[in-house]
Amino acid sequence: MKRKPLSNDRPAIQKSIKIQLPEGRLGLRLALVIVLIALAVGSFALGINSIFSTEAGLAEVSALSGEMNAGESFTFYYYLGYDGTNATDERRILRSLYTEAATDALELFGADIESETVGLCYISRHPNEDIEVGQALYSAFELLEESGTRYHYLAPLYAQYHALCSSQSDVEAAQYDPRLDAAQGEFFARTAAFASDEGSVDIELLGEGRVRLSVSEEYLAFAQENGISSFVDLGWMENAFIADYIAGALIEAGYTRGALISDDGFMRCLDGETGTEYSFDFSHREGNTVTNLATLHFSGSVSLACLRDYPAAGSGAAGYYQYEDGSLRSSYLDTADGLDRCCVPELCGSSFDTGCAGLALKLAPLFIAGSWDAEALEMLEIAGITVYYTSNGALCSTADA
Repeated sequence: MKRKPLSNDRPAIQKSIKIQLPEGRLGLRLALVIVLIALAVGSFALGINSIFSTEAGLAEVSALSGEMNAGESFTFYYYLGYDGTNATDERRILRSLYTEAATDALELFGADIESETVGLCYISRHPNEDIEVGQALYSAFELLEESGTRYHYLAPLYAQYHALCSSQSDVEAAQYDPRLDAAQGEFFARTAAFASDEGSVDIELLGEGRVRLSVSEEYLAFAQENGISSFVDLGWMENAFIADYIAGALIEAGYTRGALISDDGFMRCLDGETGTEYSFDFSHREGNTVTNLATLHFSGSVSLACLRDYPAAGSGAAGYYQYEDGSLRSSYLDTADGLDRCCVPELCGSSFDTGCAGLALKLAPLFIAGSWDAEALEMLEIAGITVYYTSNGALCSTADA
């Protein structure tokens, strides 16, 4: 018997895009018209006439095929030839740059990607050693430390949830489910206890680009006994860090007329120059039904992050599993016990100052919780992060408070 999929009642949306020539601080002026934020990757209304066009205009730029990179999880749109540059040449250069950045990002932030690059995989396999890392990875560790969260130490549990969400039947999924299998429940509880304990596992920032993954003898013994080889994994946050890395590479190279969208809810819009206006939908789950509540039109240099306990339309179901009885499992794990836990179906945020990773780390403690904390929203708005959520089936925004 097949699992009952989430139904999506969203109406078909006509794709359209509005292009305006820059006029002074047009990007800023247009950014001010944002009143609602909605993030559903599958319904971006970009209205591109031809994603393979080499004529001047907005087009999709894909990473080179055959390369192992993060490009498969992202869609990258760019306004080619805007300043008179040959669109064909610009696309060729951009594709090479994007592929290189997407490759480097995956090697850095992919917990199971073995390569010559010193990334998360290398660090996990060299505990209790002083390791020199690049600036991008060091900055990521700084951001994680500043957040005060410890989601990235749940590495062994993310691997188990990946297997759960990849299951082909309820019987198979139950074998990995800590809520349904007693042995798994015990393993999750013990692993979460290690992950939440700074004395058991912690990344020490030693300065001058050096870090040390400190792992206690007790945790090392537990890891060996249970076949654990990874101690650090960004899990559901991975594409947030990758989006920021790729965006940084594009900005550094001077390419700032595009938008980068991951298939799991993270976006970096770099376009503060052309006045291009984008639109997409905010979805809401009620039981097994997913609907759209609002459509946003926005422009400017903005970052967005949307956390959901269900897969977005058009994004596939990676990271989620639904049982026959409708029960959902996701990879948003609570450090308290390692179980997946979301207090609301979806939570989105936007900022003109904070990147995707920063947004994810700010939203996570609100989302991965046993109860909703509305009072915490005010502090995020003060910090320049606008939060979008639902109440009684209606879309709410801290910008309206």
